[in-house]
Amino acid sequence: PGVLLSINEFAFLLLPIINLFCYSPNNVIIKNTRLKRNIVLLFIVLVFTEVVVKNVIYGQSIGDAFKTIRIGLTLFSSLILITQGIRADIRIVWKTLLMAISVSAILSFVSLAIDPNILVEQGGRAGTANAYFGVIGLYLLIEDKNKWYNQGKLVKITAVLSLIGLLLGFNRTYLALLFYEGVYLTFRRFSIKKFFKILFFVGIFLGMLFYVYKTNDIIGRQVDKRILSIVLGEADLKENTVENNRDLIYDNIEARINENHWVLGLPYKKPVFSRYNLENEYIAYAKTDTSFINILLRYGFLVLLLFFNVLYLMYRKKYFIPIIFWVFFFASFNTDSLLAQNSVFFLFIFSFVLLSSYNFKK
Repeated sequence: PGVLLSINEFAFLLLPIINLFCYSPNNVIIKNTRLKRNIVLLFIVLVFTEVVVKNVIYGQSIGDAFKTIRIGLTLFSSLILITQGIRADIRIVWKTLLMAISVSAILSFVSLAIDPNILVEQGGRAGTANAYFGVIGLYLLIEDKNKWYNQGKLVKITAVLSLIGLLLGFNRTYLALLFYEGVYLTFRRFSIKKFFKILFFVGIFLGMLFYVYKTNDIIGRQVDKRILSIVLGEADLKENTVENNRDLIYDNIEARINENHWVLGLPYKKPVFSRYNLENEYIAYAKTDTSFINILLRYGFLVLLLFFNVLYLMYRKKYFIPIIFWVFFFASFNTDSLLAQNSVFFLFIFSFVLLSSYNFKK
């Protein structure tokens, strides 16, 4: 339809199709009719609104409908997997995912060593799209030592690499939430052994961060701006993680809501907000850094309501580890963690891994 997909978008588009052709006795199927019914209804409303309703009201083309759905391709691909189940051997899927995340992190670090200009282009941030697995990685480093999915060196290596990548991304929202996750995991079923283990990991990460801080000026400036300014009291944590430079975005969001675009969502060609970037170019943005606002203003209230219901049903049935879910949930108020980022895929895939833990012995 005249759309050039990136490699990761093409992969998310193919993933449910490839999954249909897989079979293994060690698959994981979610047997929850109500959950699947809500997901199917979400897709019916989504497609009907984008293809039919917006065509009638806004004159939106089929191509623009596809482009709008494309914004949430990570989420929608993950939701389809929930309805299908993981038809392949979940142990192989888990191992493959861990290997992919580890290779991604290693390639990222190697590329920075080969070409330091990449760091300049990224504004001093060294994280990757797969670094969001670090939220799950932190959990795996501390909890569930007796579970099949937390055995062997690969999972430890992946957890550490993804956590380093997430820390080097210098996303202030995730830095704050990782701190709270670490505190929660430390005092949940507290023991001296767990305390010293966490202290060991913290010492390693702080030591690596201090080394990079002293040897790399670009990362050093990021640390000064995003971490030390908060620790030394020069900047407020709430302001840095949520409110900083957001007035223009919030004003535009309020304007779109007042225009009643919360009912059906915006037509593709109308941005959520527009502003000048650092190069003084006026840019129109199709989405914001808030997942729920993106769903509301791109797809409408009913799709958002159905999505909330899906999350509620999965949480109530304990398909999520609570602390992991709440980290991604709160992150979604200042990043796109539950719509377009790989984090929502990791959250849902880990649900299959958790559900399979009853089927395998250590």
